Amino acid sequence: MAILARNLFIFFLFTLFAGGCYLVWTIENRLPERSYSEFLYCLSHHDISNMTFTGNRVVVSHRAVETSTDPGFTYVTTVPKPEELIADLLDKNIRIIFNKDRSEIILQGLALLFVILLILVIVLSLSKIKKEEEESKFATDKLILPDDGHKVVTFNDVAGIPEALEELQEIVAFLKDPAQFTQVGATIPKGVLLQGSPGTGKTLLARAIAGESGVPFYSFSGSDFVEMFVGVGASRVRDLFKEAKKNAPCIVFIDEIDAVGGSRSSGASASGSDERSQTLNALLVEMDGFGTSDNIIVIAATNRPDILDPALLRPGRFDRQVNILPPDVNGREKILHVHVTKIKIVLDLDLNQIAYMCPGFTGAELANLVNEAALMAARSKKQAVDLTDFELARDRIMMGVERKGMIMTEKDRTVLAYHEAGHAIIAKTLPDADPLHKITIIPRGRSLGQTQQLALFDRHAYSYIYLKNRITILMGGRAAEDIAFRQRSTGAQGDIIQATELATNMICKWGMNEAMGPQAFIVDDRGFLGGASQRLPMADDTARAIDREIQNILSTCYEDAVIILCQKFYLLKNLAEILVQAETIDNEDFDIIVTCPNMIKAADDISDKNDCNSCPAAQCCIHSKIKKSTPCIH
Repeated sequence: MAILARNLFIFFLFTLFAGGCYLVWTIENRLPERSYSEFLYCLSHHDISNMTFTGNRVVVSHRAVETSTDPGFTYVTTVPKPEELIADLLDKNIRIIFNKDRSEIILQGLALLFVILLILVIVLSLSKIKKEEEESKFATDKLILPDDGHKVVTFNDVAGIPEALEELQEIVAFLKDPAQFTQVGATIPKGVLLQGSPGTGKTLLARAIAGESGVPFYSFSGSDFVEMFVGVGASRVRDLFKEAKKNAPCIVFIDEIDAVGGSRSSGASASGSDERSQTLNALLVEMDGFGTSDNIIVIAATNRPDILDPALLRPGRFDRQVNILPPDVNGREKILHVHVTKIKIVLDLDLNQIAYMCPGFTGAELANLVNEAALMAARSKKQAVDLTDFELARDRIMMGVERKGMIMTEKDRTVLAYHEAGHAIIAKTLPDADPLHKITIIPRGRSLGQTQQLALFDRHAYSYIYLKNRITILMGGRAAEDIAFRQRSTGAQGDIIQATELATNMICKWGMNEAMGPQAFIVDDRGFLGGASQRLPMADDTARAIDREIQNILSTCYEDAVIILCQKFYLLKNLAEILVQAETIDNEDFDIIVTCPNMIKAADDISDKNDCNSCPAAQCCIHSKIKKSTPCIH
């Protein structure tokens, strides 16, 4: 109400000022008044030109005197009986004008305008009061009570991250029974920072902690605190913790805390005068001000821990930092068990096989996979979701929608079939390579075709042999085009980029090169969101040596790919022809093609020939480097 009183006082001051200005202007610009007797005297001398009647008030204008410099003058007088005067003026040469008295209308209009402005001031004041009241409820609006009708999330709804659950069990135990810890002098962590890739379940885990402990839960995003007006964010932080202390024990969850908790070491925030810096300072002060009996746990989530301010991460604020990584195959299977309860699936669906199909998938991506599979089944008018629907959903997520409207010439389809067949044959031939899953030349998204491999287990470390074989597999597409058509197409662009990145990492990150030794030349500071690696300063000779070793790895792997495909050209040719017709071949079909008796006999016949001059790769620049003892394909 203080705002309303203040605005009304300002409005009345403005009204008085405007009225005073109008009064001064009226006094200075009004016509002079003369008595009625003076008017009669002038009238008798016939020097009046115009008379304007407005009620009893008459504006009289005199003629100018021709022999004088007097231009004439105008004055106002009051006539007691205008009707009688008008009758006497009819025989005089005076122009008579009648005006309607508008003074009353003007006064009424001013009064109405005053009332409208007064109402407008009151409405604006009340709206501002309401807005301030809403801002004062910033914390209470974000409060979720255990019995307020919201769906309670517990640890049973969280799967695939057992280490994180185990680490957070004592947080729940403290919120349920604080005396168990305080009686031995233990202090529970004031803050827990959940850090991990997007979609790994950080927000879900925070809600599960609140659901298990049964305490009030405040849920915020980092952007909720930041406004364009300096000081609003800091005020909201203070209001939040003031309200949280009233509902203690409770949990305060701040999602994407990097929006307000970024480092102040450089930039405009270094001075501490901008909005984000003031908000962060208020958060640091409030977390330091917790008493031992406050029983408030602050849980924050971020996927950018590398940019958080060091003062926020020190013990006493966020004491515990929990890394939540994408689940392994067992974790993916458990997450799938949670999500498939919401859809209708066939009885013999093997979730373990689906988990193997999705390496690196996070919890959110697995939930999306289940939903996409259900949509696929619904489009096909199935009664339940089966394995085929999950495979189609996986391809849709990873590669995009089938480009059914794309028109390819027969020659392009043949080149693409040889390209994918080259990948597949080398993947099947090399040891320690991931098993082949599917070969397809159906365009999806930005990819024209794909050769899919599925690992038997999640790999956390990669050997030199595995990485070198991986590069050789990537080179198989280009090698097949060289051998079969003596030409190179742009279809190998993605393969070459991946191969070059792997070779660069082998030398510059993992020290897998005798010439360069176990030394790092690239700093990988990608965090959880990825990003570009940064090369360390080095001499020009070192950079040239690195480029030379990268080229050696790529060239060697390409030679190996050519040798393998030359030895298995008959299989390459037949597999490509089958791909052109079938468009998609899975691992079982590939095994049938390889073990076909006719295929084996043809391969044995070819292995007896060592005449390299008839090889389709004879004109290829790389062919001259292949050992002559290699069995030729013709």
